Amino acid sequence: MIAKTRGFRGSYRFRNFESPPQERLTQAAIPSTVTIILIQGFSDEVSCLVQPGDAVKAGQIIGRDDDSISSPVHASVNGKVVNVGKLAYLGNEVAAVTIESDGTDGWQALEGHTAQWESLSAEQIEKLVYLSGAAGAGRSGIPTRFKSSIISCGDVEYVIIHGVESEMYGPLAAALLAGERLGQFAEGVRILKKMLPSAGFHVALNAERQDLISRVSGTLASYGVEVRCLEPRYPADYDEVLVSTVLGRTVPPGHLAANIGVIVLDIQDVLHVYDAVTKGKPVIERTVALCGPGFSENPHVQVRIGAPLEHLAAGKLRQDRAYRLLRNSALTGERLEMKQPVDRNCDAVIAVHENDSREMFAFVRPGPRKDSYTPTFLSAILGKKLTKRAETNLHGEERPCINCGFCEEVCPAGLIPHHLFHYVERNIIDETLLRFKIYDCIDCNLCAYVCPSKIALGRHIREGKDKLINEGLTCPRPDSLKGLLTDSK
Repeated sequence: MIAKTRGFRGSYRFRNFESPPQERLTQAAIPSTVTIILIQGFSDEVSCLVQPGDAVKAGQIIGRDDDSISSPVHASVNGKVVNVGKLAYLGNEVAAVTIESDGTDGWQALEGHTAQWESLSAEQIEKLVYLSGAAGAGRSGIPTRFKSSIISCGDVEYVIIHGVESEMYGPLAAALLAGERLGQFAEGVRILKKMLPSAGFHVALNAERQDLISRVSGTLASYGVEVRCLEPRYPADYDEVLVSTVLGRTVPPGHLAANIGVIVLDIQDVLHVYDAVTKGKPVIERTVALCGPGFSENPHVQVRIGAPLEHLAAGKLRQDRAYRLLRNSALTGERLEMKQPVDRNCDAVIAVHENDSREMFAFVRPGPRKDSYTPTFLSAILGKKLTKRAETNLHGEERPCINCGFCEEVCPAGLIPHHLFHYVERNIIDETLLRFKIYDCIDCNLCAYVCPSKIALGRHIREGKDKLINEGLTCPRPDSLKGLLTDSK
């Protein structure tokens, strides 16, 4: 069933940026070395089960802790453990296992899997999903009889599976569902429905991809799944926006969708569930979109978890100028280094021009290839004829706030970001920030993107929230929340 297209407040539509991902899917070679961090997906850090010198098989569990909210972690290659230690990763120090690959393909399958999964009990399916690591999906995990999520199977009222493509750069649903993968996705949905029989299921797709919508809705027609068509306006892929747009419900500020009984997954999460139950395949690979002008080609690449970024980008990264590599989002993504490993949450690697030079009077230049929220630049007229440039410095250096209100217009949470900025900038950290609903911010950073003065509004708002917490003014806890965790920020 295809439901009516829904819009939502605020937001912004990114159009016609250079070097978008292609639908082409390629397979990366087996890496010579992988580094597996022991906190993959939604999970606490797990205990290491191997030591240097141990021989391991791809798919073998090398980290597990059934007493914490977590999912097992696996070796992604056949080979030998050469190091167990700490790794600086995305601003945190985490435990990691380095494995030297023997170059062979293949992986160790989970016991009990079967293509005739309908003969399995819900308990058997949950065990396979947990042991595979697929239960560590999304921001709150997939509930099983193990401690894989903050809520239980019985607490789940809705499951939303999204592929709205609202980011400036990100994976394409059509690439992930090409060929036989569409049928496998449908089977994955059915498996999840058996695990969560009381939940309503929704699939949210880009309303502009009518061919894909037709194929997905046709495949899911008899399974009681509702297909939602959403405008690909950023940040439509955020849990808070999806829950509001698809279900008409509100995620309490500072909490997770799971706290109100909603599990949000992406397309790859569902495919991992299918692979675990029908093939016995643990989560040892991830499909990553290579996006942006820093790459000479922009395919989707299936790569082993733990492979270094330099392996993923081998032969594809341009050398003609400096580029910044970002993980998953051009607006909020962490900066990447070439030695950092791919993990289960990596969907896209984005390479944009590094432009740290000062551009005098950038805001009064014609800007035929600069994106702009208002018709200030020629790109508003020529945007369909010329591709827009993606770089780290769009409109020059930071300037004083002019109270234009653009940040307020695009805010999906209905905030007034420039008011919050003025208070935080002056270090006025008190109940006023609560009255302005600072905790409603979902950290999409869209306010900073559209700001003509290029003020880092999102960063200031995050600082304000941190300072409030330090002052003891935490986010209020609503009544009737589900789950073990209530603080997602």
